[in-house]
Amino acid sequence: MKERNLLLESVVVGITTLSIGSALMLVPIEGIWFAYFGTFLIGFIAHYGFEFFGLNEWFCKEVM
Repeated sequence: MKERNLLLESVVVGITTLSIGSALMLVPIEGIWFAYFGTFLIGFIAHYGFEFFGLNEWFCKEVM
């Protein structure tokens, strides 16, 4: 059961990362530095969003 829950969480985080990353690719910025900063920004925004909306706590209590 835990493997299935971990898979579900990974899929949700992956879709979120894909969505935010795709939106960031629309920003017309030149230079390789933005790829590194953008990668950090994706993780930061996704993690902050999940914490802000209480989704991490809910997932741990209800699903795990």
